[in-house]
Amino acid sequence: MNRVYKILCTLGASILIAEPITLDGNLNEESWKDAFVIENYYETVPFTLEPASVKTITRVFSNEDGIYVGFTNFQDISTMVSNKSLRDEMGINVEQNGVAIDFDSDGSKAYMFMITLADIKKDGIRPLGGYPEMDWDGDWEAKTRKYKNFWISEFFIPWNVALMKPEENDMRKINISTFRYLAKEKVWLNDTKTSGFRVNFLSNMRTIEINSYTKRKLNFFPFLSKTYNSVSNFNENKLGAEVFLNTGKGQQINLTINPDFGQAESDEVIVNFSAQETFYSEKRAFFNENQSLFDLNHYDRYRIINTRRIGARSNYECLSSDDIGDCEASKKNYTDIDFALRYTQKNNDLDFGVFLAQESDERYTKGRSYYAIRSKKRINNTTIGHFLTYVEDNFLDEKATVNVIDFSNVRSNKLTFYNDLISSHRENISGFGLRSQFNYKPTALSSRSGSLLYFDDDLMLNDFGYLKKNDWFHVGLGSDVSKINFKDGKKIKELKVGIDFNYDSDTSGNSNPITIGQNNEFTFLNSSEFQFTWDLKTSGKNTTITRKNIDYPFVKEKGSLSFNLDYESPSFGNWEYDWRIGYEVADKYKFWKSEGYERKYIKVAASFYPTDNFRLYSSIRKREDDEWLNWIENNRLAVFDLTRNIISINMNWYRGSKHEIRLKSQFIALEAINPRSLYIDTDGYLLENDDIVKSFSEGITSFQIRYKYEIAALSNIYLVYTRGGSVYEEDDDRNTSEILSDPWNHPDNEILSIKFRLKY
Repeated sequence: MNRVYKILCTLGASILIAEPITLDGNLNEESWKDAFVIENYYETVPFTLEPASVKTITRVFSNEDGIYVGFTNFQDISTMVSNKSLRDEMGINVEQNGVAIDFDSDGSKAYMFMITLADIKKDGIRPLGGYPEMDWDGDWEAKTRKYKNFWISEFFIPWNVALMKPEENDMRKINISTFRYLAKEKVWLNDTKTSGFRVNFLSNMRTIEINSYTKRKLNFFPFLSKTYNSVSNFNENKLGAEVFLNTGKGQQINLTINPDFGQAESDEVIVNFSAQETFYSEKRAFFNENQSLFDLNHYDRYRIINTRRIGARSNYECLSSDDIGDCEASKKNYTDIDFALRYTQKNNDLDFGVFLAQESDERYTKGRSYYAIRSKKRINNTTIGHFLTYVEDNFLDEKATVNVIDFSNVRSNKLTFYNDLISSHRENISGFGLRSQFNYKPTALSSRSGSLLYFDDDLMLNDFGYLKKNDWFHVGLGSDVSKINFKDGKKIKELKVGIDFNYDSDTSGNSNPITIGQNNEFTFLNSSEFQFTWDLKTSGKNTTITRKNIDYPFVKEKGSLSFNLDYESPSFGNWEYDWRIGYEVADKYKFWKSEGYERKYIKVAASFYPTDNFRLYSSIRKREDDEWLNWIENNRLAVFDLTRNIISINMNWYRGSKHEIRLKSQFIALEAINPRSLYIDTDGYLLENDDIVKSFSEGITSFQIRYKYEIAALSNIYLVYTRGGSVYEEDDDRNTSEILSDPWNHPDNEILSIKFRLKY
């Protein structure tokens, strides 16, 4: 793989004594003249692999401070798009450069560093078998500058930006891939003919050798915060700190004491009536930093560690307390954290880590204790790992342990296998689960995948992790193929066609509806995109809706056919839009007066960015479900005609590089009318009865506006206002406008918080 890239070996002597590099978007230092050069780029999103229509020259070199990457992007200044955005915000239409680096050259993960022409940084991690995860925030720098016929981006990536295995020699092998985004064309270019969302991204990176150095880093982040809730009169002051130590020799320690996360971004509101818990991603910076070793998951189906458990609501038993009223008044929807500690180290082919967290005790409850030990060993193309987690609920006096043995095997740059063996033990109950998966890419334009899951009825991960459901058997197969190089006159640039098959059941053999889905994605020459999907679902047994009722374990459901149409417009200079239409219809039930389930869905959204410093996004979604089935209790259910209206308004405004204001809001109105009471018999058939079921409505509001001032790099002031809540009513006559406005007028929470965080 090294080929001519070993030229970098010869650059060491001249770079060792090179002059300091000024990060100013001007590649005029002598070191840039001797740097390794990349000039050949290809269109990879859409995946046409055509040579780039514009010229890009990328230079790479290293010195004792770190790795430097400089892009010279040729294009006329009138076509350059430099809209501002939030850090790590994806999907923004703006000129971008990026570099992905696998510092250990082992194909297990790559760190991704990106900069937009508005000098907004993005960074994340691309793990083996996954997709880019933008939760990681590293301590690195980049700067851009516009010129008449080109623009430049200049990256500085310190040696201590991430944990690397120690290198005994003077040279270090790294894998690297560089990329560029063209905003007007909505096209990604890449020098290694791949992209971060393709299965073979890590195996397609190029290997180079650079001079190797070690760099120690110690950062101390004290903070002071104040939070006030005007609804509950809750008032809290906090003083805490975070410590980050990278020894530069393969060890790293992260510690947070008495943390406060009041500046964290609010969650998306998800209305969930199902038996499965909704998974929410981690938004607290500490639990995202250098967490990749502990990140073992399979899509949205399970995670061995879900750090959102830490600091979640505590258990209370107010009825047995001395002061029931005071106990009820003291309940919070979160738990304070005394400390969290993460230690990780790399020794050649062995990765090892320890994670600890302790929640605070309160007057009427006690915090939980969390422990995790993780190790991974690489043997040639195979990685074998062990994961142990332990949680102690100090209030309920309950303990939970999870053990995982995981192994992956990269057979070639076309075929990879993944396997997890999971066991859990909680209060004398033991459970077992397994995952087996393969990804196969026979050609550059096609891929195949398959997975098998088995989780027995007693598998429990939710004390520390996340498990969508247990008592589950799953087989899934998928295939897709892309077509490019359409004849002249065609408006299509790429067509991607995929098909998926999924079979699910419980471990007793009760089969869920089998689903077959087909997807068609069109990318057009004008950069617009259109997607048409359909799903066929057979009749089958819903084994989760009755919440594991022993006498009534399932409901027999009818088969259905659904389709969705999605369109994303090209950019019209300072605005763009997208829409979605969905429809689903199911067969009628025979044993009650059923007209058949029917779903209609429409979404319209638009983004406006009249200046580089301002962006407004708004969307309206409406969904109507006729004969929507909802569980009441035991074997009692009901169908409603359910209408959901969702309005989202988001706004970002920036002044210079120091000031940032972000608005994020959602307003939801649910209306469930025309209720009909049903019950299920022991065979799972739905039957009508005369029980009274009431119609209901619910309004939900989530509103947050956040001001951020950057004092210096990683030193910030946050001022955050949050308002939200829900209002649920039965048999009411509220109209949609009243349902939307009630939770705003009568909020559950109205919180003002301020936080100072400094870096030393």
